[in-house]
Amino acid sequence: MSLSSPHHTIETPRTSIGAIAMIRVVHPDPGQLGMTNPRDRQVRLAKLWEIDEGVVVRWDPDSIMLMPHGGIAIVRAISSKLSELGVPLAEFDDPCAVYPEADSEIEAYMLAALARAPSPLAIDLLLDQPRRWRALGIDTIERANAEDDLSEGVVLSRLIEPVIVAAVGRANVGKSTLINALVGEHVALIADLAGTTRDHVGVLVDLGGLVVRWIDTPGIDERVEDGCEINLALGVVRRADLIVHCVDSDDVDARLDHRLFKAVRGDAQLLVVGTRADLGEHQSGVDLRISINADGSMLGIESLVERISERLVPASAMADPRPWRFWEQI
Repeated sequence: MSLSSPHHTIETPRTSIGAIAMIRVVHPDPGQLGMTNPRDRQVRLAKLWEIDEGVVVRWDPDSIMLMPHGGIAIVRAISSKLSELGVPLAEFDDPCAVYPEADSEIEAYMLAALARAPSPLAIDLLLDQPRRWRALGIDTIERANAEDDLSEGVVLSRLIEPVIVAAVGRANVGKSTLINALVGEHVALIADLAGTTRDHVGVLVDLGGLVVRWIDTPGIDERVEDGCEINLALGVVRRADLIVHCVDSDDVDARLDHRLFKAVRGDAQLLVVGTRADLGEHQSGVDLRISINADGSMLGIESLVERISERLVPASAMADPRPWRFWEQI
């Protein structure tokens, strides 16, 4: 797709909710699309079809920026409307064209990555990248791609593209209660009946500044024939970077589950969490113990957040002073 041909790009994270979203529309005459067409450097409050009301601003001669409310459904609806009108979604736009104010190509790519990164931990690290590359005398992507002495890109990429954390375990072990406690609202069904979560429930969760895609799988038990639950859970495990295995205090056979999960995704990290610690000591080995009580009191949740964050993006990687090829994730 030519940079000059009509297209639109979503400049804010597409899978998380924000107060305001930013959608850049490249079109010779946006007025033909049934929207306000402000003059250069002009800001307008406008009706965005029948979908939403938002701010429209022209920052350069070639495009306008739509700033609707930041709900996921609103962004998708506006993107679909633009595509219907012949302004397709471009998965990637040239950052140098989007950010002409940048002092270098690397700074332009940094601004593009900053707009997409959902993790607060990414902000300061990304903002410092142009300085780190300049210290090596490098300000272009081509030259930077030839550099070898770099920070751990695979680890740091998790700040830009959230990884999957799969919460697995037997039915009625407290997985849904855990995700609700982490998010601070009810996003998963909770009941005292096995099989309540028949399908997996996923949500973006901020774990101390690291945003992950947390997926709560249905309860499984390898000791009984329940192929539906097991297949759903293992399908998520196959794509997970970290498996949070929730184990109840009276579960003496948890190691059977460990072997099942590791057989499916042996390269994924495994964190064994003992739930309902207030009911007594756990019968099988766990990495840490938590409890979430009806009165709102919690034990071990902060330690769990710290442990997951350290497993996925260690403090040593965050403290590494070397530059990072962050553009490989945008």
